Amino acid sequence: MKHIGIYTTSKVPNEVAMILSEANALAEIGHRVTVLTPIKYKNIRNLHKSVSITYLARAGIFSTAPLFTSFSDLGTCYSIWKQLNCHNSYRFVSQGLMLAEKLKQLEIQHLHCIFNQHDYYVSLLGSKCAKVSLSSFWGVSSYSSMGKSAQKLVDQCDLPLVELECQRLAADEHSLVLNRGLDISKYKPYERNKTTLHLVFIGNIVDESGLKVVLSALADLPSRFSIKLDIIGEGPIKKTLVNDLIRKRLNGKVHFLGNKSRKWILNKLPHYTAIVSPYCSNGSLAQVDNITYVKEAMASGLPVLTSNIAACKEITSSNTGMKCPPNSITAMSNMLTAFMQLSTYHRHLLGQNARKYAEENFNVKHQSRALSRWIQAL
Repeated sequence: MKHIGIYTTSKVPNEVAMILSEANALAEIGHRVTVLTPIKYKNIRNLHKSVSITYLARAGIFSTAPLFTSFSDLGTCYSIWKQLNCHNSYRFVSQGLMLAEKLKQLEIQHLHCIFNQHDYYVSLLGSKCAKVSLSSFWGVSSYSSMGKSAQKLVDQCDLPLVELECQRLAADEHSLVLNRGLDISKYKPYERNKTTLHLVFIGNIVDESGLKVVLSALADLPSRFSIKLDIIGEGPIKKTLVNDLIRKRLNGKVHFLGNKSRKWILNKLPHYTAIVSPYCSNGSLAQVDNITYVKEAMASGLPVLTSNIAACKEITSSNTGMKCPPNSITAMSNMLTAFMQLSTYHRHLLGQNARKYAEENFNVKHQSRALSRWIQAL
């Protein structure tokens, strides 16, 4: 089976953990996998024996000068540079050539990258110069904001992947939809027998998060309802929302916890009753940037309280929680009331369904088998 390289410059713990899970899953199928990165990751554990991490040196004039020897590589560099039309072309070209040299040295047959603009451009240049196939996973935030100039470069990718059907660009019919997966074995559902509702929101605190609607809905609920909400994250409207708590008499029910480490979140997540993420629209997903946490909550056995937008219909189902129309305080209030009135056992069933849905749709082992088939067919 092909030797697969995965290129990344990510420092985000959530992103790195998912990349390593995908590398392990591909290795279990039978691939040799090498993670190529200039970042010195610490405390990396539980890597499959067929997975290795190769650290790339920082690009410099003296380290990259010997690489400018092949006329075909220079032609490739010029072609991509012309399409990029960027000012920092030396950075892209030097890093791309260094990546190409490493691909040749390690005899990597396919390169995979998780899209951000810089990583993709470097991967595209490196794969073309090394003459290996390329796949790229376009996340919600990057794919929805991709411009026309980037589309020309996307067309050169051998295997473009997207996470949500509703985020696919109309002009890009050759991309394949594949959910990014989780190592489901790491998530252990927790028995919840308390009648008090303890909800959690995780993500960027922005207008598109729908938190203004949630707080207004909580303020409209009768005082006899025992419900708490923890908000994890930071964002530009946090100060405004904090100031609203006293005015809405929610300071005893709603707590802003700020940013928390990935380890803290995964330890605490199973103890909540449900995760609430009421996106305002499909475009909100890019700004809130919390799809992974919604998936992880489902894997931990939490029901999802969200909006009935197209994206949420893709990542949840009717029996994994509740949905309501976006941007409606009344609808949100009614949904919270209906969820509170469910029996503890019924809420437990929703959590079980969420876990089962995650096992069937977000299992990294299943997703990697599909990715492997496509890579082998290139």
